[in-house]
Amino acid sequence: MTIQDYLAELVLAQLNGRKPENIPDNIGVDEIIDIAGRNHMIYPLLGALIKTDNFPEDKLNELRYKIQHSVLVTLAQVTELNRLVDAFENAGIKNQPMKGSCMKFMYPSPELREMSDIDILIAGDQMDAAGKIMLDLGYKLTQSIKHHDIYTKQPFLVVEVHRAMYDKTVDGNQYDYFKSFEKAVLRDEKKYTYDFKREDFYVYMIAHMAKHFYAMGCGIRNLVDVYIYLEKYGKKLERSYLNNELKKCGIYDFAVNMEKLAYIWLGGKQGDQFYNDLFQYMVDCGIYGKDENGIWHKYAEEKHEGKTVTRGKLKRWYYFPPLFYMSEYYPWLEKFPFLLPVAWCIRAFRGIFMKKGTQKREMLNVIDGDKAKTYQYIYKRMKLKFKHK
Repeated sequence: MTIQDYLAELVLAQLNGRKPENIPDNIGVDEIIDIAGRNHMIYPLLGALIKTDNFPEDKLNELRYKIQHSVLVTLAQVTELNRLVDAFENAGIKNQPMKGSCMKFMYPSPELREMSDIDILIAGDQMDAAGKIMLDLGYKLTQSIKHHDIYTKQPFLVVEVHRAMYDKTVDGNQYDYFKSFEKAVLRDEKKYTYDFKREDFYVYMIAHMAKHFYAMGCGIRNLVDVYIYLEKYGKKLERSYLNNELKKCGIYDFAVNMEKLAYIWLGGKQGDQFYNDLFQYMVDCGIYGKDENGIWHKYAEEKHEGKTVTRGKLKRWYYFPPLFYMSEYYPWLEKFPFLLPVAWCIRAFRGIFMKKGTQKREMLNVIDGDKAKTYQYIYKRMKLKFKHK
């Protein structure tokens, strides 16, 4: 049995409330523990793993602690989410719980779907009022970045209060698509709390997944989300509307590939080498991806078919990117393309004094041509061509 097959066995065992098959001889427990941690799947993977008859006793206490902590965090998050919604509702603040805050309740039990923080959208002109409520509830504003404010409360609660549902620095098209409450409807028995309809929730779920995949990659927990959602609502979704909206956002091909992979992994469908490579890539990415993966979406946009991808070529491309790549980060190049060498110098100077590019440079020094070619092909198949706003 492959690691991909056994991970599916563990997930399905937890979803269906049954005991999983024993750990195969060719699969190490530490490998599963590592994958569970990096992909934020402690309860669905490790909760099943410790039920096997051949789980090593010397690791039992370690895993029980991890599982108990995961369950405790979920209980606290669910309680706090209800408290936040009630507080915003009572204050007349227009709000919409987002992402995992909704997806949690589509699983057989909420602890099966971990989330690192609570995400909630607030009407832009009510952010200050919402912030006051957060402080009154004992939270501390720790950071205000891009399209959300981050609040924390000890020992482990994190809430992201969003002024916009999508980051305009990733893709202006999707930012415009999600920038208002236009597609949301009032929750039953609420006056200020909104939710997406089924199709629109799925569009946003895929959009959020695609955003992470485009920027740095994303992990296999997203595939479980896709599988759970389609198993629950797939036959009820208005596919013509859904497909049209996915195309508007430029994520239709991405959605098709992720749906196929989810059902290859968890639904027993037949796959091929491309989907095996895609699954392994996502396992390695972890839940939020890796910074060094941030070059593949742009590298894939250039025509490299039939050409040998070498480490040297990839390094030259990274250190001296083409105009279309540089223009997204230095918009003035669109008017003055002849200043591309100047932009390269600025980028190099920033790269020396900023740590952000360190992982990319390390990756470029060790990656082989076959892996680079595989990653390039994966991103070509996704057809994600986002543009900064």
